[in-house]
Amino acid sequence: MDTIALKIKKAKDDSVKILVYNKYISDKYDLLSSQKDSIYELILSIGKKSSNKRMLCFALLRQGYFLDSRSENNKALEKYFELLTEAEKINFIWGRLIAHNRIGSVYMKEKNNEFAIKQYHYSIPLAKQINDSADLSENYAMLATIYNNSERFDSSLYYNQKALAIREIFGGKINLANSYNNIGLTYKSLKDYDKSLEYLIKSLKIREQQRDFKGMAGSNINIANVLKAQKKFKEALDFVNAGIEIAYKSKTGDFYLNGLFAKAEIFYKLNSFKESADQYRRCRTVNDSIKKESINKEVAELQSRYDSDKKDADLKLKEEQIKSKTAQNSKQKILIAASCLALLMALLAVFFIYRSFRLNKKNAVQLAFKNHLIEEKNKEITDSINYARLIQQSLLASESMLDKNLKEHFILYKPKDIVSGDFYWASESKEGFLLACVDCTGHGVPGAFMSLIGKENLDKAIVKTSSPKQILTELNKGVKRSLNQNSPGNSNRDGMDAAIVRIENNNAVSKVYYSGANRPLWIIKKSTGTLEEIKATKQAIGGFTNDNQEFEEHELILNYGDMIYISTDGYADQFGSDKNKKLTTKRFKDLLLSLHKLKAQEQKQELEGFFMNWKGKSEQLDDLLVIGIKI
Repeated sequence: MDTIALKIKKAKDDSVKILVYNKYISDKYDLLSSQKDSIYELILSIGKKSSNKRMLCFALLRQGYFLDSRSENNKALEKYFELLTEAEKINFIWGRLIAHNRIGSVYMKEKNNEFAIKQYHYSIPLAKQINDSADLSENYAMLATIYNNSERFDSSLYYNQKALAIREIFGGKINLANSYNNIGLTYKSLKDYDKSLEYLIKSLKIREQQRDFKGMAGSNINIANVLKAQKKFKEALDFVNAGIEIAYKSKTGDFYLNGLFAKAEIFYKLNSFKESADQYRRCRTVNDSIKKESINKEVAELQSRYDSDKKDADLKLKEEQIKSKTAQNSKQKILIAASCLALLMALLAVFFIYRSFRLNKKNAVQLAFKNHLIEEKNKEITDSINYARLIQQSLLASESMLDKNLKEHFILYKPKDIVSGDFYWASESKEGFLLACVDCTGHGVPGAFMSLIGKENLDKAIVKTSSPKQILTELNKGVKRSLNQNSPGNSNRDGMDAAIVRIENNNAVSKVYYSGANRPLWIIKKSTGTLEEIKATKQAIGGFTNDNQEFEEHELILNYGDMIYISTDGYADQFGSDKNKKLTTKRFKDLLLSLHKLKAQEQKQELEGFFMNWKGKSEQLDDLLVIGIKI
């Protein structure tokens, strides 16, 4: 109330004061009923006291809007007829025009179509008299809607075209889209489906340009229904899915329900009966939620009126009781007063408890509906990510290629969130077999996108060279190019760490060429049983790295039975154990030393088991990739 008083004080004229008061009596603001009633009366008071005679019309219009929004149709009509009377007294043409328009709107809600049509026809010559193109087109559009609802489609088309002709010259984009939409629906009723689609698609394009999400949802569903009537069911499915998704995001419950119903019918026409039944079940659930929300609101209003009437009756009864016992002694008066006070306190307590219960019940219904929508969306998102995992796995180096070129190996690969920012890549060349282990920025969906960029640029690099260091250089350039990191103003600094080896196998002795970007190579020789680390170049791929960055390459001679390992940091960085400690690189190395004599697949099993035991009930912190190769 202090905020309202401050805004009223700053208001420049009476019309602004009326608009301020009108704003705060809407259901959006949680004022007490008595406060709203008081503000409602203030609106009329300002209109009556204003030196501008038209201000009373403006106040009556705002009071009518308020009652209209609460579906108090009879009271709203009273205000609109008062507005008409006052406007006629001072010959305020716009006031008469808008009064007829609003009276027609209420009659239309009451389905009193003939009375509504008369009011709009009264309004049309007034709009023409003052050249009010916006209200004139609105009157034509409303007449078209009434005639369409009455199945007088030729009349509906006639008035829709008249509204469109004005809006194409003077109207805003949203109104123009509405006219196209209404004409499209009328043509649908006339079974002229080609014409219907022509206008509905025009409407959709404008609504997309204007980012009118509610309108976009409706247009997509309307187009789907026309395509369904044309038996173009698969095209209809694309549009109805788009409409359902937009309705869900924009929280448009009625459109969401209409879309589900249309989708169920399309699946039925496609003989996909299970899917159709699923959609009908969803329709029922959503419809029940919407109905419950409406019923709860009506019950709450009735309960509020009942409580108010009951309190008035109780107060009258108590007054009679007090009067009848005035002759009793003072002790009885004290007892009666105390009893009345206790009873009043109890009634107030019951009232507030009951009101709290009703509010909690209403919130629970709304929450259940929202939770249902969230569950549906989460399932769709999870299904999409699971499908993305299949795509990502198909891009990894195949087991057949690895088995063909490596004597013995293992790959321990555990994404944190279904899809992964870690990936491994392999390629055959004349000089030898290449294998890379890459750790991209992030994990989950962002990391997976980075892995696709990395894989694509590695494929391009191998065309130019088979040298590990030159491949890393080309990969660095390609990643920076793909992410436009050299463009002015681009703050993206994502990148990746990588280790890449080229193995040239002979019978007993093999050459291994290694180059790394922040990821080392570990060697355990069979003859010594000690672990040797070949350090990587301390630069990442992409991000802040210079375009011409060079990476150091190492040439190694290894014997039969020696083990080499490359990995990302996900294994060593995991927290766990009884004390929730970090596993650490040292502990990881010691583990590899204890396992290197085992067969490759046995090493993988032991590494995975140790990791799961260490992690315990803790969350996996990062994607995990470990590659072991026995020479």
